[in-house]
Amino acid sequence: MATDTFTNAVADIAEVFMFEQWLRHYFVVEKDGKLFIEIPHEDLKEIYAQQEHLGGLADMFNNSEISYEMCQATVCSFVGARYDGSKYGADVVARALDSKAFKVEMYVFGVWMKGHEQYLDARRLPFSEWREMYAGWNGMAEVKEYRKKLMAGGGNPNEPASKSVH
Repeated sequence: MATDTFTNAVADIAEVFMFEQWLRHYFVVEKDGKLFIEIPHEDLKEIYAQQEHLGGLADMFNNSEISYEMCQATVCSFVGARYDGSKYGADVVARALDSKAFKVEMYVFGVWMKGHEQYLDARRLPFSEWREMYAGWNGMAEVKEYRKKLMAGGGNPNEPASKSVH
């Protein structure tokens, strides 16, 4: 049961990070040398209709200047408010964020994005399509084997990679 909870927490948190990547992929605009996320009203309505649980994150980013630090703080704030101590126990989110399983998930997602960049750039795809494509790609034998090798790189993926307190 605890492993299921941990696995679900990793999946939920990874989804938030993936959604943030999707937002930045399609809704970033440059103004006066600064980057902003601007989500048109119709697209925001669609986000709420398809991913209501992530709509609040879209709202947090919408019409805001972004930087690496701001994106990281916003995503972590969203994850903390939605999952830490409410959906999951007090230490589950911190352990998930610091786990090998989460790091491997984010790395593999990055590999998927790079490998599919041309297709993702061709037109704006709904986040649900990103998720379906990623799930299908993850189901490939080569990807499963690659993920297995990454996870076998030492240490328990359910244990924090460091002993730092969050």
